[in-house]
Amino acid sequence: MIVNKVVIVPTGDEVYNGVVLDTNSPALMAMVLGKFPQACIQRITPVIDNLDAICQTIKRYETCDLIIVIGGSGGGKKFDADLAADETHIALDSMLTRKVVKEIYGFNGHLWSRLVVGRMRENCLVANVPGPYTEAVAAGKALLEAIAAGVDLTVIAEQVASAVLAQYPSGGNIR
Repeated sequence: MIVNKVVIVPTGDEVYNGVVLDTNSPALMAMVLGKFPQACIQRITPVIDNLDAICQTIKRYETCDLIIVIGGSGGGKKFDADLAADETHIALDSMLTRKVVKEIYGFNGHLWSRLVVGRMRENCLVANVPGPYTEAVAAGKALLEAIAAGVDLTVIAEQVASAVLAQYPSGGNIR
């Protein structure tokens, strides 16, 4: 896969409101340039946890080669009714024409993480990576190595999920 145009989309009210500093975007930008030095990378303003906002943002960049969505991989409402629904999952599920989903059940780190890799149109690869820095960096590195190797969506998703799971000191499993 040729990667010339990349957009990095940080998500989350906590990032949008400045409660959490977005250190993931610069790290991912550096990794993209290390693997694909010709790429033009755009890191956009963080997007709030809102289905329409996330969908509109991703749709705006569907002509890119790669869209990396940061955050929105945790369980939220799946584990506690008082937590917010994970709008990123809903957005990606509704927008991607082909996708592979991996769920990670960890013993620490994220207790549950859902990662999606898929396609919008034929040439736009979309992948979400977790919000915690070490998980985002591991996922980003695995994603870019898989893209450079030219493997299919299933292998990309497996490699990204395995890289994230490796960040859980007490282990877990992938489904």
